[in-house]
Amino acid sequence: MILENKVALGQVLFAGGSGLVGRAALKWFRERHPSVRVLVGGRNLQAAGEVAQEVGAAEAVAIDIDKPHLGLGDDVTVAAVVMLAPEAGLKGLSYAQDLGVPYLNINAALTESGPELAMFAHRATAAPVVLTSHWMAGAATFLALNSAKGFEIVQSIRLGAIVDEKDPVGPAALEDMERVHGAAPPAMIFEGGRRVWLSGDAAKGKVESVDGRSLDATAFSTFDTVSLHAATGAPNVRFDLVNGESSSRRQGGEAATEIVVEIEGEADGRTKRSRSMLEFKHGTASLTGLSVVLSLASVLGLNDRSPSRPGLYLPELLSDTKWFLDELRSAGATIYEDSKIPDSAIVPSVSQTACIQTE
Repeated sequence: MILENKVALGQVLFAGGSGLVGRAALKWFRERHPSVRVLVGGRNLQAAGEVAQEVGAAEAVAIDIDKPHLGLGDDVTVAAVVMLAPEAGLKGLSYAQDLGVPYLNINAALTESGPELAMFAHRATAAPVVLTSHWMAGAATFLALNSAKGFEIVQSIRLGAIVDEKDPVGPAALEDMERVHGAAPPAMIFEGGRRVWLSGDAAKGKVESVDGRSLDATAFSTFDTVSLHAATGAPNVRFDLVNGESSSRRQGGEAATEIVVEIEGEADGRTKRSRSMLEFKHGTASLTGLSVVLSLASVLGLNDRSPSRPGLYLPELLSDTKWFLDELRSAGATIYEDSKIPDSAIVPSVSQTACIQTE
């Protein structure tokens, strides 16, 4: 049902809910929390209404991300604001702060998150503010943190992501990529304990896929880099991105998304290396939407924990690593660890795929 401006108390607003990631997030949310009502917010009320009908226990509202309170009236009450669409004016954040409800954003790129931080600092006790602009809204960070548990000292973390060139990512995601690449240096990494900006040949890298291919990649700025540097103390952290044929599609399956984590450090006084991989055959939008829902459940207290108090949060500060990865597994993710990589996952190498260019 389409609703103009009259909603019941306790509904979660998914701003941008009719987009590709928004639809996926709503699907996962409804599957896990069937009794919680939601608002599907979008510029196109008809499109939002169609999504609301598909989801069930949902209503659609027209929003304007450039207007105070997203253009919604005072009679609209929500339990949380989930911002799935880019919002340069941060009206969604101020709306959540005015209401005193959790705010979750997946579009605050690492290189442009200053305004969010300043708005939080000026109203630090107003509401929980969750920045989830990590790769796949935190999936890569949790995979890395799980691997890092086996180390006493972490020296290096290298993350790689493969986005299948035939995996639809949606216009909003493409807009984000173009904005971040056009407005900032290609990538920020940590090297020797210092933040370093990479460009040109220095930004070129390699990522080994699930099926064993060595693929050309390009360094990419993500929140994962700073989260893992802070969480592990690793002096060297780098994220590389590949756009090409996924291992699953190469073997005749779906266009999957892959995440690879390689860690070097020390354990029991000896040098240790580990390699973990995550493969999700439902694609990038679905994995991002699922990760959004997991962080949302944590901040709202829907996963057998207390709701989060006002503060600034990142995904890894909200959820237990094992719980998060177990939830990904239950939704269809395959996670390979060193001792669990099956021989069937390794196939002969073929020509390398093209990388995403950042210059």
